[in-house]
Amino acid sequence: VKARNEQIADLEEKLRTAEAAAITEEEKKMDPDGAYAGFSRVDFVRTVLDWQGSVVEVSSSQFCNVVAQIRLLNPNVELNLSGLDEEK
Repeated sequence: VKARNEQIADLEEKLRTAEAAAITEEEKKMDPDGAYAGFSRVDFVRTVLDWQGSVVEVSSSQFCNVVAQIRLLNPNVELNLSGLDEEK
């Protein structure tokens, strides 16, 4: 009985690891190169948040450049930018 219980526990552990390692067809379509296959959920969320922060920084910088160009080309026009720096 003890040997059977150990065998069952061993098989259950193998099943858990096999389920965790299994890659679905949908995951293969989204990541065909397998670049993110080893990512944990925490790593993936961290990466997405880093990219999101980078996109916001680049967009903000580009917007500021456009505003500076508009001001340079239209020195007599007063631009109302109030509230544009707030996150909506």
